[in-house]
Amino acid sequence: MKSTRRRKAAAGLVLLATGAAAGYGWYSGWYSGWFGGAGGAPQLPPGQSLEVAQLEELPRLPQFRLSAAGGPYTRDDLQGHWAFVFFGYTNCPNACPATLGILNHVQESLRAQGLDAPRIVFVSLDPERDTPAVLQRYAAAFGPDTVGITGGAQALQPLLAFFGVSYERRPAEGGAAADARDYTLDHTTNFFLLRPDGRWLATFAPADDGDAVLADTATLMRLPGG
Repeated sequence: MKSTRRRKAAAGLVLLATGAAAGYGWYSGWYSGWFGGAGGAPQLPPGQSLEVAQLEELPRLPQFRLSAAGGPYTRDDLQGHWAFVFFGYTNCPNACPATLGILNHVQESLRAQGLDAPRIVFVSLDPERDTPAVLQRYAAAFGPDTVGITGGAQALQPLLAFFGVSYERRPAEGGAAADARDYTLDHTTNFFLLRPDGRWLATFAPADDGDAVLADTATLMRLPGG
């Protein structure tokens, strides 16, 4: 798994200046060469395919301890629920609100069909500005089952390493040089689907098609073992 995750870390860093959709080109080639080639990964039934997601090998989420508005948030809080995990920050101009809006669309569509829906776990990479209270207000805009969590660099590291997420801090264009809080973050814009047993089932490429994400999510949630 280490070599696979190194490829994710190298390929998954999508600069906000180019938008979330710009990452799809690298993903298409990567997906076509990788899918179905890893031993132990779950398999789709014959005749089914995924549009914007890639199956993983079901590694279990590591232990972590971050902060939410209600207190500490750990791996145990994800047990028993399907969950989308997405990394970003509340001052993100494009990719974060667009992706969270798509995930909320998926939630609402599944519920309208009388089905379970993954909760959304938004992990902020910007703990200096994104306090738990700020994250709570931001997450509420994307549905009642969306939670914002964050922590310092050391606390975030287990999840960053596990998912192969990268980010880089940059001064904001035109920002005052003396304002240390005036910056943006370039970051990985993939998002991840976890099974209720805390295992990583799939990675979604940066997407702007909510219906494709919905279709793949429904397919994935029907796989045996979910």
